[in-house]
Amino acid sequence: MRSNRASGAVVALCLALAAGSATAQQPGEVGELTSSASSTPGTPAARLTPPGRTFSVVAVGDWLSEGLVNNAAAAAAGPGVRYDHEPLLRPITPIIANADLAICHMETPIGLPGAKAGFIDKSAYGTSLIAAPFELAGDLKRVGFDRCSTASNHSFDLGISGIGSTLDALDAVGIRHTGTARAAVEAIPQPFNVQGVRVAHLSFARNSNVGFPRDPWRVRQAVTAGNVISDVATARAAGAEVVIVSLHVYVEMQTGPTADDRALVNQIIAQSHPDLILIHGPHVPQPVERVNGTLVYWSMGNFISGMGVSGRGKYSDLRTLDGLMATVRFTEQADGSWRTEPWTVLLCNALGSRKVYAGVNMLFDPSVQGTLRTQMQACYNRTAQVVADLR
Repeated sequence: MRSNRASGAVVALCLALAAGSATAQQPGEVGELTSSASSTPGTPAARLTPPGRTFSVVAVGDWLSEGLVNNAAAAAAGPGVRYDHEPLLRPITPIIANADLAICHMETPIGLPGAKAGFIDKSAYGTSLIAAPFELAGDLKRVGFDRCSTASNHSFDLGISGIGSTLDALDAVGIRHTGTARAAVEAIPQPFNVQGVRVAHLSFARNSNVGFPRDPWRVRQAVTAGNVISDVATARAAGAEVVIVSLHVYVEMQTGPTADDRALVNQIIAQSHPDLILIHGPHVPQPVERVNGTLVYWSMGNFISGMGVSGRGKYSDLRTLDGLMATVRFTEQADGSWRTEPWTVLLCNALGSRKVYAGVNMLFDPSVQGTLRTQMQACYNRTAQVVADLR
């Protein structure tokens, strides 16, 4: 079930998502209203141009079904249920539910019903093989997610069968997906409708912890910019008016993009001009910028993970508790282009409960006190050093 209470900044953000960012229009703008000289009082104004189409998107960082997350979801589950993740996300559900398009990033594969979740084994390269519980897909749907990107360094952790179980689980609850595929045809970009706008969402990974599969369509790769540029062109040819790219990179814990990632993104934008790029993988937030007109979230950080605790090496870094929610309104302009207006929402994982909070909203709530308030303030202080204008 969804929370019945949303306060302060969350309410304001939900209203902005639902209603758009309407401003007083000047003569000649899209949506101009006018009346003829012969009209009489009470005669409706005639609309010379239609209002610009608009829709809102929310997108979040890496979902990592690690032990602390699974334990919290198991503790929240009712009788006869293994895991329930919805209570962990309840504080931010109003934001997700009010978006026209809500996108998650599934970094780890989803297992079969009843299969073990969390750490599964070590790969031949010494990396951890991780699986999310089958129940997660249904919980994400209940929260309000519409689709997930699935291309990441962990996509192939469970092999071909893991790609299949992930997409089967998402299909079963009606969450669409992009980035991995069970058949070559499934990897072809397919635009979809959002509020009457044809949108394409593409997902790519720059590396794989276990090596990429032999068939390149099983995990869409971005070792170079070529595949991204090609797929954006295919999406445009199929009618996409807006293209969103999710890109999973592999250099972790940096406060900003690497020179290599920046060069790759610059090439993608110069040759294909996507409208929004969402970057995953570094596990900590990085700046939000416009690159040649395209809005780029250089790192979304973690949505939820078991990181930020002692004994995990580099993943003990408290910045891994922090993430960004890209909240973007797209509005069509008179020339057919799309204006992107971002609100960057700070997300904070609470130690212990592993609940995800909108950190700034929590700081505006005087009832939030004690340890939780201290954690939210620390989350804000860390992230505000690298990301401006947090909401």
